[in-house]
Amino acid sequence: MEKELDSLYKSIDQKGKAAILKNQFTDPYLCQDKADSRRGLTLLARLPVHVGRNIGYAQQKLRITNPNLYCYPLADLHLTVLDLIGARADFSLAPADLAAYQNSIKELLANCRPFSVTLQGLIASPSGILAAGYYSDELFELREALRLKLAKELPLAERYQTASGHVTIARFKAPLNDSNGLLFDLAKMDQLRFGSFVVKQVDLVIHDWYNHDVKVIDEFALTALS
Repeated sequence: MEKELDSLYKSIDQKGKAAILKNQFTDPYLCQDKADSRRGLTLLARLPVHVGRNIGYAQQKLRITNPNLYCYPLADLHLTVLDLIGARADFSLAPADLAAYQNSIKELLANCRPFSVTLQGLIASPSGILAAGYYSDELFELREALRLKLAKELPLAERYQTASGHVTIARFKAPLNDSNGLLFDLAKMDQLRFGSFVVKQVDLVIHDWYNHDVKVIDEFALTALS
């Protein structure tokens, strides 16, 4: 799995650095030019305090040369387990349908084990900056089991099929102040270790694109034994 993730992150990073060199970024929602009504249904994992704190230090360094980066507040940082319904402007879910997702996920996760994650190195993406995440087989198994179960029972509308274990730490909301400075900073932090942790709980949430406006629907403990 580590080799596959390395290859995935390398591909994302190449595209991201090409976008940084073009420096034609604009996000009307983050610039507050446009109201953001996009919402989605997601299963996610929170980060422990020590990992969030380490990411916060990296954000501070990035903002020295590029103060107009949108850096995620530490409380908004998360790892996406699965986008059940990708965030969109026309999001709507009846209470009965939401309960069906909740019950289906609860049933499956009762038999799922905790998974471990290591966040190490910053990479660029075409829309922001990511902390690269490496995870244990349990997360892969959980995702595949969820896809299989939901495909039989409920609509699954992922924006893309999640394979990575990254955490988005910043987004480009406007042209960068210093694109070359950002590339230099990323090169210095491409092996920076943010920490390892074990995920023992995942949350079902309705949230916006940036995980800032969040409504927690349920919390599920991962307690199955190996």
